Amino acid sequence: MKRVIQFTKFRYLMILSLLIIIAGIAGTVVQGGFNLGIDFNAGLNQRVQIAPVAMKVSYSGEDSVLFNVTSSGLILEVRDADGLDRTEISYGDYPVLRAVTAALNGVEGVQAELMVSGQISSSDLLSLNFAIDLSQESAVVNMVPAGDESSIEEIRSLLDGIGSTMIQIVGSPQDQEYLIRVKDPGNTDNFSETMASEIRSRLSSEYGAEQVIVKQTDYVGPRFSQDLGRQSFTLTLIALTLILVYIWFRFQLAYAVSAIVALIHDVAFMLGIIGTFQLEVSTATIAAVLTIIGYSLNDTIVIFDRIRENRDLMKDSRLPEVINTSITQSLSRTLITSITTLLAVLAIYIFATGSIQLFALNLIIGILVGTYSSIFIASPVLLTWSSVANKRRQSRDEAKYGSTKKEALPREASPEEQKAQTPQTAIPTVERKKRGGKRKKK
Repeated sequence: MKRVIQFTKFRYLMILSLLIIIAGIAGTVVQGGFNLGIDFNAGLNQRVQIAPVAMKVSYSGEDSVLFNVTSSGLILEVRDADGLDRTEISYGDYPVLRAVTAALNGVEGVQAELMVSGQISSSDLLSLNFAIDLSQESAVVNMVPAGDESSIEEIRSLLDGIGSTMIQIVGSPQDQEYLIRVKDPGNTDNFSETMASEIRSRLSSEYGAEQVIVKQTDYVGPRFSQDLGRQSFTLTLIALTLILVYIWFRFQLAYAVSAIVALIHDVAFMLGIIGTFQLEVSTATIAAVLTIIGYSLNDTIVIFDRIRENRDLMKDSRLPEVINTSITQSLSRTLITSITTLLAVLAIYIFATGSIQLFALNLIIGILVGTYSSIFIASPVLLTWSSVANKRRQSRDEAKYGSTKKEALPREASPEEQKAQTPQTAIPTVERKKRGGKRKKK
């Protein structure tokens, strides 16, 4: 017969959770606050890469030529009066840059000039963000950096004095890719254009204009960032309030308060980790927090529903025994759900990049914390609330009727007594098996 795990013995883990949350708050303060992304921080957000030039391509004909570099090869589309002529130069057919350059020069009107060794693999060429129109002015094709073209210290030194900046390495340092954020003080006209031009000018003066690749530029105004932050906080607060009302109506006030305490624990735990390790706070972070609120709440409600059902089935048992039985019954379901969800989110974290990867990381943290809080936070809070409510009820009755008019409520067993009673506690499954069971054949 399956035995009940005494989860209520570990209710003092709430103190450890409180200490971790306080440490997270302290870590966030020491780090100077949250690492607000461009969504919540007014200013310019630019991603640049420093990469050497591999070749230059130009076109001297009269037709329209589109040129693109993809992960699998180069594409030339020549459009004339007779139609469209498409040429694909695959890296598999042209494995080195010398062969690629020769293939480009074989197209009428196209001139390709190699700027590095011809023995370098053609797959080292960096893809273009979009196709470009070739003209007599040379188009630059960059290649994968060697990793020593620049350093974050050099970038910070070059951009020193342009305002409140935050510079981070994107991906591996060998990729030579940087995320540059410049805060908008609100007193500069055309801030985005002016600052983007200033950043490019300073980097170009050190590394050359052709080696500076601007991969992405975003700008958020001060009013929009303030409105977005206020709306995110308001929506989260409304969601928690509606959850409180729903659980109060669906169960009791004690259950509702316990669920909200667990959700606040999850959110505070997540925000403490995000602030301490300076993970970027963006709209994806808010989406992850709201997702975890729903996920953790679902786990908590499953356990609470079993507690409410077992209180009718185990009328002679004390509340700690009912809670331990209910959590034990729901444990396999909780663990299986959490593990399968973690596997899916972990795959997203491993194979995704950028904001999607950050979203997955926040979900991983939230799933672990939410599963923990459903078992070790929500139920102990319910037990504590019920115990305090029973003592208050007993005090009121004694004050009204006197101590001899009412029998004393049964006291909670000591840890030694609970341990002695543990072997006799088993999950009440007999009543459940009787319902809807098949009749035995005579």
